[in-house]
Amino acid sequence: MTPEQETELCDAPAAFWPPSMERGRVADAAFAKAYARVTDRQRSLLKTGIAAIYAACGGPMPSYRRQNVGLGHDLTLDRLDVPLDFAVVLCGAGFTSPARLAAAVIPALCARVPEVAAVRVGGGSWPQPLLTTLELCGVEAACRVGVRSLPGLWAELARKGRGAVVLLDGAPFPSESLAAGLRLLSAKTSGRCGILCGPDDDLDHEALLFAQPDMAFGFHGRDGNCPAPFVPAPGGLAEAADCGYDALYVAREAVSRVLGAAPLVLAPGRETFWLWPQLTPDAFRRVATAAAVDDRAQGGC
Repeated sequence: MTPEQETELCDAPAAFWPPSMERGRVADAAFAKAYARVTDRQRSLLKTGIAAIYAACGGPMPSYRRQNVGLGHDLTLDRLDVPLDFAVVLCGAGFTSPARLAAAVIPALCARVPEVAAVRVGGGSWPQPLLTTLELCGVEAACRVGVRSLPGLWAELARKGRGAVVLLDGAPFPSESLAAGLRLLSAKTSGRCGILCGPDDDLDHEALLFAQPDMAFGFHGRDGNCPAPFVPAPGGLAEAADCGYDALYVAREAVSRVLGAAPLVLAPGRETFWLWPQLTPDAFRRVATAAAVDDRAQGGC
């Protein structure tokens, strides 16, 4: 086991999560060890990305919102929304991106979900940058679960109340019968991003590879010359837009022009930022709506 992968399991009992998660829960000492082994610059990069994701999500929501509005056609709506009971972010053994992990847990935290955990499925320990990301986000529950334990985990989670499970890259999608009662949110990538930045655009290659170590990058517009481990890719924007990339990294002045060429368009300085369009804080809230006739409107007829 390499130092970058070493973790320790927690022996202390916990109050909320199912036994199949608790048996593979990472101990506090492993979080501390991971934090110490991640460099100061890497922690700074993580903090920059996390702060930007929090800002993009709008920050923490109220834990309770109720609104009564009178609309046209004598309609009144009474709307209540509260956080779900829990959220679990599930990833496969090959998932290693701090940026994409932060973008999955922060919306649940902004939604004020009281119990949030991250679970790694399959062999291998949690990489230390991911543990540090969770700690900086304030997520204390990181667990490992074997593939054979997944069917039982789905049933255990469904008994915990109203919750959501985010399926990141490598996490298997359960059958409807196994996940009945759970809100399933898929957040998966093609594993490919494009780069359209020139040598003077200040794209931080080191930061990008730290934030997205499991992503393949195609480098466009450099006539076959690009720094390793990036891969040369033909053409410019038109060709890059046809590649189906998960994100495009472009010069600051080109961001508005390139918007829409990929789900995410990111400029230099946003190497550690990610956003899942489907994972807004509202995705982790429970909404109830009541409709009635507006008596005041009827009386005015």
